[in-house]
Amino acid sequence: MSLGLELACVLLILGTARAMIPIQCGSPAHVARKVCCPIFWGDGSPCGSASGRGRCQDIMGETPKERAERAREHRNTRDFRLWWPTYFFRHLCVCQGHFGGVDCGECAYGWQGAKCQVKHIVIRRDISTLSLAEQRLFVHRLHLAKTTLSQRYVIYASSSPVPYSPLVFHRATVYDVASYLHHTASKNIGSTDSNFGHRGTAFLSWHRLHCIHLENEIRNMTGDQSFSLPYWSWPGKTHCDVCTNNLFGASLPNGQLSSLSIFSSWRKFCDEVGNQPSGFHQVCSPLLGGPIIRHNHNRELPTWADVRSCLQLQAFDTYPYDTTALNSFRNMLEGNIDPQNPSRIKRSMHNLVHIYCGGTLEFSNTAANDPLFAPLHATGDKLFEMWLRRHPGTHYPTGNVPFGHRARDKVVTFIPIYENWEMMKSCQEFGYDYDDME
Repeated sequence: MSLGLELACVLLILGTARAMIPIQCGSPAHVARKVCCPIFWGDGSPCGSASGRGRCQDIMGETPKERAERAREHRNTRDFRLWWPTYFFRHLCVCQGHFGGVDCGECAYGWQGAKCQVKHIVIRRDISTLSLAEQRLFVHRLHLAKTTLSQRYVIYASSSPVPYSPLVFHRATVYDVASYLHHTASKNIGSTDSNFGHRGTAFLSWHRLHCIHLENEIRNMTGDQSFSLPYWSWPGKTHCDVCTNNLFGASLPNGQLSSLSIFSSWRKFCDEVGNQPSGFHQVCSPLLGGPIIRHNHNRELPTWADVRSCLQLQAFDTYPYDTTALNSFRNMLEGNIDPQNPSRIKRSMHNLVHIYCGGTLEFSNTAANDPLFAPLHATGDKLFEMWLRRHPGTHYPTGNVPFGHRARDKVVTFIPIYENWEMMKSCQEFGYDYDDME
């Protein structure tokens, strides 16, 4: 993939609306044309069309009538997520076969080789089972991602709230791009209590793709195609056994991480200081925020009995497909209903882990800044995969699912694009599996 098309203006940090944009398309001209179909270096054609790798296609995905109705419903808003990704690009590369990437110049998740014909699957392992050397290597690579500018994506920003203002593009590190994605998806939709990554049917789809994205970006940064995210197996634990200085950092009495931890130097990206948690006048503060805070509250963590009850639920999700959905696997795993009584609302599972850790992890708009975020969510993804294997033939709901969480809605903030339903496939389709799946 060509990485040389960087713009001198990317260092200007002002803005209203921001999104993860392929660095090859980081110019006002691309956005004005609504086209992001980069040239594949291997054959000199857009999307590698000359080699049969892909084509530049209109990805609108809805009728003019549907778009007009949505525009009326959400008029007077700067929330670009409502039109993702067509707020920026109507034409993107659509790759063929096992090719992938923004320009179809790499392999799709789970494939490798010159012609992307070799299946490639890595195993995500319990971090407690890794050797000390393997743990240190993972910690080093996570820190490297936090300190290395992404060569693949920029963050789009308008230089002024005034319409038709010039566009600029903000550079961010590999890890901060991933943090930004979660921060942006976590903002509420208007005055509602819902957003695009939580409190709805797409919760597991969004976080599955987020883990895949970070895993893949670290592979590209290091060149190590065998890299995989380990997971923190939090069920049944009585404390945060990975909150040590050789792993994710021990907490001081004030919640800050010990100076003996490499993560004590981390600063939050898209911190809410001076920012609007639900606003789009400034989506992400241009200044780095405070340090990572983790309190490890004296509260219970989910039990294995909770996990077993969760995996036994038959319905993936139920009406009204939000935090009040009862007898819903998705809503129980997300942490909104009681595992021992799925007809009762109660804080549990994934949400309970965030609350237990506290601090940066306690709030969805800052949670992804904590280095523990990805291993925490990899465990949720493992439980998602275990449920899928216990309930073969399950399909993504197609009923009256809220906008943004519907089956054919694009997973917000990601390019290349995926639809929510696609994340219901086996994780092996995306090039990874888990150890100890019994």
